[in-house]
Amino acid sequence: MGWGVRATQDIPQGTFVCEYVGEIITDAEADKRENDSFLFTLDNKVGDAHCIDARLFGNIGRFINHLCEPNLMAVRVFTMHQDLRFPRIAFFSSRPVKAGDQIGLDYGDSYWRVKRKYFSCQCGSVKCPSSFAQQ
Repeated sequence: MGWGVRATQDIPQGTFVCEYVGEIITDAEADKRENDSFLFTLDNKVGDAHCIDARLFGNIGRFINHLCEPNLMAVRVFTMHQDLRFPRIAFFSSRPVKAGDQIGLDYGDSYWRVKRKYFSCQCGSVKCPSSFAQQ
């Protein structure tokens, strides 16, 4: 889990928490990079596939860990344009969060299909799937 992010105050459900920011790169460029720890796919439905690499250019969002019982959800938003290739990724609370609680997302099955070869989920939830928790 490494670094993590904890709430400094209570966060009501539906609250904007932060945006995932970084360098927008193509999936082809992402495949060339050795460190993929901070990639967030944009799931482009049109045109070339892109992702956000927050390794060198990011904010607090890059330290948000996976949780099997997530309290955040990622939402594709468009503020200055409607180009479907380049949404902004906003994290909103999916349920109330208490001050001191870790905040996290469900990284999804495709993430764990690749990464479980190298490490296992460390969320500590009793609902953590055995395929993630056992290595």
